[in-house]
Amino acid sequence: MELVYSIDFHAFSKASEFVFDEKICCTLSCRNIIAFSRARRAENERDKLDISYEVCVVDLDKPWQEYRVMMSHTAVTYMRWDPAGTTLLIVNAEGCFSLWRMKDHLLNVWEEVGSVEMDKEEILVLAWLHNGIQTLFNPEARDLIVYNEKFSLAKMYPSVTQFGKKPVDGWIAVTSTGMLLVGLIPDHSGPLVMGKASLSQIPMHITQADVAFMPDGQILIAASDGQLNSSVHCYIAALALKNHACLVRCSPSASFFLKKQPDPAIQEQHTPRLTRLSFMNRESSEVLLACWGTANYSCVEVWHLIEQTVPLNRRFQNAAVTEYAFKTKRWIHKSSFVHRSGLTNIARPKMPISRSFNMESTNFLCYFACTYRDGSIKIVHRQSYQVIYTFSLDQLINFKTEPPEKRSRTAVPHLVSAVQTNTGCGLVGLGEGRLYLFRMFNSREGSLQMLPVFVVLLLEYTMYTGLDSWDVLLAVRQGMIEGIVDKLHSNFQKQTGAFQELLQQRLLRLKMALYSCQVPNTQRASDCRAMTTLHAIAAVLKSCLRPKNITAQDKSPAEKLSNLCSLSMEMELDQMTKALEPDDLMRDTFRTTSGSQSTQSSLQSLQPFVQWVTDFVLHILAAVSMYPNYSSYPGATLLKDPQVLCLVRELLIIIRAWGKVSSACLPVFMTTVTLDPLPHLFRLITKAWLMARDNSNIESDQTFVDECCNLPSKMLLPNYRKTFGEEMNCYLAFSQPFPINYEFGVEPGFLFNSRFPHRMFPLDLCLDAEQKYDCVRHMQLGVHPREQVRECVRCRSLSLRRNPAKTKSPLLRAWELRFVKSCLCGGHWKLQTSAKSIEK
Repeated sequence: MELVYSIDFHAFSKASEFVFDEKICCTLSCRNIIAFSRARRAENERDKLDISYEVCVVDLDKPWQEYRVMMSHTAVTYMRWDPAGTTLLIVNAEGCFSLWRMKDHLLNVWEEVGSVEMDKEEILVLAWLHNGIQTLFNPEARDLIVYNEKFSLAKMYPSVTQFGKKPVDGWIAVTSTGMLLVGLIPDHSGPLVMGKASLSQIPMHITQADVAFMPDGQILIAASDGQLNSSVHCYIAALALKNHACLVRCSPSASFFLKKQPDPAIQEQHTPRLTRLSFMNRESSEVLLACWGTANYSCVEVWHLIEQTVPLNRRFQNAAVTEYAFKTKRWIHKSSFVHRSGLTNIARPKMPISRSFNMESTNFLCYFACTYRDGSIKIVHRQSYQVIYTFSLDQLINFKTEPPEKRSRTAVPHLVSAVQTNTGCGLVGLGEGRLYLFRMFNSREGSLQMLPVFVVLLLEYTMYTGLDSWDVLLAVRQGMIEGIVDKLHSNFQKQTGAFQELLQQRLLRLKMALYSCQVPNTQRASDCRAMTTLHAIAAVLKSCLRPKNITAQDKSPAEKLSNLCSLSMEMELDQMTKALEPDDLMRDTFRTTSGSQSTQSSLQSLQPFVQWVTDFVLHILAAVSMYPNYSSYPGATLLKDPQVLCLVRELLIIIRAWGKVSSACLPVFMTTVTLDPLPHLFRLITKAWLMARDNSNIESDQTFVDECCNLPSKMLLPNYRKTFGEEMNCYLAFSQPFPINYEFGVEPGFLFNSRFPHRMFPLDLCLDAEQKYDCVRHMQLGVHPREQVRECVRCRSLSLRRNPAKTKSPLLRAWELRFVKSCLCGGHWKLQTSAKSIEK
């Protein structure tokens, strides 16, 4: 376990003259966005008791950039992200539920879409309803090849369904008075549907509770009044949506008494109480963690819910029935472990592990973490319940390096709240005024190790399920990157063609993230970024190829074009175009009856994509002139990849054929000599493809090298950022020595370190203008765009917030929706504006 970074999130000085009780809470989304609450003192120094509370969100990759969600005069007690990671449910101390959602999927622009007052009920537990989707992670399947066999879907039913068995979004909460509150969102634009019911038929007061989802769609609730002499009551809740009303039905289930065995050597002044009830995770209703103790002692008991068979008496037996037994649920005690301090939180695992997983057959470690008031952090095995390691927070954070005024006023620093990342490779903790991120595996101490084969399996799991893979990089060492990339690529090539087409963009994002963590390979990360755009544009352009007669066609036009380019060594572009049928290279919507004007307008809408392809070809060919430092510049690996070059040949043929129909779709070149650019580029790309296919070096053909060196003098090159993106500074924290001390609003110095000279683009070969570039629509925005611009939180790419041209083309509308939620690198969008003008 190792501290990655820490950041002070308090908005006022810790040297204030008063102390107030503040409950800190945090939650982590599936996109690795952490939301936390904090107290803020009024700007007027005279009124020191005027305290307000705000909720902020930060990306784990850029924690110094905080974005405010809301501000209230009431303390925030609970926050929970929805399963999609776009909506935040916030509950304050007065029992008010407020639903906040990202407006236009912007991380710094939030809007309240609903709120419910619950008569100042004290909320004990809060959770989003299950949508029925659960992909199991099985470490024993690491040697399997097909993704469908590696990651199987669990048989889970949604908590609430509507017409057509569609899952309904919503949440469930348990109050201290024994009430079960349910909020449903059947329509994102409609009102909330609320429902409530009492857990028992008699009034009750509870202090601890937790909920878990069962495979049949029901919800298991564990509750206790805090007294050790009382039993831990369990209830089963069933939800239904009928006639726009939420029906809640509760029934009792199996309960149990704690195995209270206090240590006789410890004499406490206070009576021990039950301090926490926590299921292993939301989808694991069979394992319950119950902690009891005092401020100086705590004991965590592990209970399992099993199905017990009870034999029937002879009087109730029937001769026609072969089995004389009755099945019932029962809790059994599995294990216990104690500590000489009070428990503050339990960081539960989020990733669902297969129930058939045998921990003895693999070395994969699944765990849950317990934090204590004395600063200790215990790592407990998820299946054997044995304490693996114990760490001290004071030793991990090394407070001796901080000035005394930034030290916490408590004698012993400890974590108040802690949460595991989605894959368990990291642990996010909140102390008194500081936010910490710890890496659990492959740290400097070497206490917790993860083999590269399991790192590959985790990366494939995130790629398959769509989770953000940032936290998996915490378990990657610098020497493992090349082997992991090769293994990911080889496993991906063994998948079916449909799966490769579906997950190709996600694989390129994984490669880009892995290469960004290693300083010598950051130019390869830029190549992966360019490959992401190339494959996306190729899918759009090749989708326009429709056969004239489907019934008489054995292969699609795209397949015929791919076969032709992979076999033919013809270097003349016009000869390759003549080998194909002209009708196969035109889309049906281009051949309209309204005349050639409609055809030209349809083709003209694709001109930005065509322009990007030709700029991409210019950049990878012009990079040859950087020899002998050619391998350190963006595009070096792409010019040696035969698959990429063959794809580029296909696109150039399509562009040439469309240009004969409408010149409005042709790319624009700035030439200094009389030259037909497209045939010239096609000939050079064909030469490079032949050399890459034969595994020969580019330097062996001196004629090709000379032509590439003369290319910048014949045609002016556009800015390299159009092809390879901005100077990418995401994931660079993994190449720095840990720990890192961040400050809010202050960018760290390693982003501008001069030891990244290879990341600079060859500006002496291209036109470098201070123009903003839209990475989604591939058009220039000018130096000072008048429209609102969104910026990627991680890679800093820019794009207009809204499309300036209201196009009616379904093809372009689908392209816009493809990148409306995230950037090409997978990061969130944010509105590029000052903090004072952010709209709420």
